[in-house]
Parts: sequence; C-alpha cells; structure tokens
Amino acid sequence: MSDSNTTDTPSSSSSSSEDLSNVDYSPQLNSTIWFLTAMAALFMGLRIYAKVWRRRTLWWDDYFLISGWICLATSASMLSVCTHFDLGKHGDFIKPENLSSLLLFGYIAGFFSILAAAWSKSSFALTLLCFSTGWTKRIVWFVLISVNIVLMFGALLQWIQCWPVQRLWLGGEGVCWMGFKRMREFNTFAAAYSGAADVVLALLPWNIIWRAKIRRSEKLGALFAMSMGVFAGATSFSKIFTLNAIGNSDMITMVSLYIVGTAESAITIIAASIPIIRALFHKEEGPVTPSIPSDFKLTVQDNEAEPV
Repeated sequence: MSDSNTTDTPSSSSSSSEDLSNVDYSPQLNSTIWFLTAMAALFMGLRIYAKVWRRRTLWWDDYFLISGWICLATSASMLSVCTHFDLGKHGDFIKPENLSSLLLFGYIAGFFSILAAAWSKSSFALTLLCFSTGWTKRIVWFVLISVNIVLMFGALLQWIQCWPVQRLWLGGEGVCWMGFKRMREFNTFAAAYSGAADVVLALLPWNIIWRAKIRRSEKLGALFAMSMGVFAGATSFSKIFTLNAIGNSDMITMVSLYIVGTAESAITIIAASIPIIRALFHKEEGPVTPSIPSDFKLTVQDNEAEPV
C-alpha cells in the first residue's frame, strides 16, 4: 500500500518565500505621504491667501505653520529616499548594502516628522492665545509648552539613545541606554499626550464662541472650523497601534508608522488652516483690530462677535 501522506514542505516554503520577495509597499507609501503633504500645502496656501486677501499681515502662528509644513515635506522627501533603499519590502529582502542608508534616512525622516507635529500644534495654540483670557489662556500656555517639551525630547531621544550616534545605522560597538522597549513606551506616552493636547486645543474655543453675539448658524460654523483638531488628535491616538514597528526586525512594519506620522502633521496643518479659509466665504463687516492677527478675528469677529 502506498503512503498517501506526501511532504511538499520545501516547495511550499520556496513558493512562500517567492511571494514575500515580491511584496513592496513603497509605491503606496510614496503616493500616500505625498498626497497628504500636498493637501496640507493646499490648505496652508489657502490660509495665507485668505490673510493676504483680507489685507492681514502674517503672524507667528503662520510662521510656525509654514515651518511645520517645511518639516513635513522634508520628512516625506527622506521617506522617498528610503524607498530607494528598499523601504517597503520585508526585512529578509532588503539588500545588506542598503540597510545602513535606509536606517539613517529613516531616523532623519522621523526627526523632521516630530518637528512638523510640534510646530503645527504650536501654530494653532498661538492662534488661540490671541483671543483667550483667564484660565483658558493659562491652559493654552500649559499645552503649548508641555507639548513642545514632550515632542522635542522625543526628537532628541532619537539621536542620543545610543553612543556613538552612528551605531544607530551602522551597528558595531557602542552602548544603547534606552532599548527598543523603552523607546516604544516613551513614544506611546508622547502619542497619547499629543493626541490629548489636540483634543483640548480643539475644544477650548467652544466657551468663547458659544458666548459670542453672532447668529446661531455662524456660531455652529465657527465651532466646527475651530474643532477640526479633534481629527488630528484621533490620528495621534491611532499612531499608538503602529509603534510595535519600533525595533521590529521586519522593517516593512515601519510603513504604517510613517504613514500615520505623516497624516498626524498634515491633518494638524489642515485643521489649523480651516478657520482662516472660512473667512474667504464671509464678506467684510465692520472694523477688525489689526494688531491681533488671529484666525478667530477673521472668522468670528468679522460677524460682529464680542469674545469674552
């Protein structure tokens, strides 16, 4: 009697290995990050146009937003460079000669991605400072300072976690005092804190706008425009679920982390731009104090609001 149990493990393993070698997420990564970067540029451009059209001068919130977008574009550029060094492929199929360059440009991309998040959030906080008072202003200052401390420390931590620094991408002798587990823990905290800050900044204008003397429809429109940061917060929270990629030997897992990181900054820039863009759809009504170049002045006070 012939044995009906056949072993085809070698051929199955070879077929599976061939399938994995053909996996390459670099086109999806490139198209997604550049789409997000372009959308952020579009909204930021409309924001600047709205200010110029209303004969307003650019202020610190605009400069921080522009700086944030430049960092976002730099991060996207570095990620595109990474795709030339096999980012998007499974770790076993990354050419050994490409690995050090891939890691170096990946660290640079992560550094600028964190700066983009910090400065785009700072832009919206600076806008809120223009019209907040009392306890609201104190909360905005606390969020502005604390978010920058947390995110800037995270950006710095990328480069000081190992010594010598080049051990990060070249390997070899040296010491790493953080380790991947601690890096994941800190980045989880940073993502959660960053998301909570977005939500707080998005909800703070409600008290001011709700008490403003404007039509109910205008009030709801202003509340919606000023609360778009909630989506940036949701994106930051979702980044927590991609942080297992840190230290993972299969670098294909980094693709999701890079996309979500890009999305966080892009959505923050869009959210910070929408209140000003809203002014394009409202005609000038009454004087506006030129010394306070805030989004709120353009979107609410133009409709005879009296913020408290």
